[in-house]
Amino acid sequence: MLDADQIDTVARDEILSAWSDAIAAVSPHLPGGHPMPVDRIGIARRIAQRLGCTTGRVFAVVGAADG
Repeated sequence: MLDADQIDTVARDEILSAWSDAIAAVSPHLPGGHPMPVDRIGIARRIAQRLGCTTGRVFAVVGAADG
């Protein structure tokens, strides 16, 4: 059985992986190849919905709190 720290680590890894995959998928389609704040908000919302967490949690994990 996983303890709370292990569960948090797994959740963080899932969020980071999902974020990395999403950025890699959209970057070729964005001006300059980098998502703008409005793009990051949408990406975070989709990840949060898929993983069952909050958008704030996604931003906290990926270090994009300036969203």
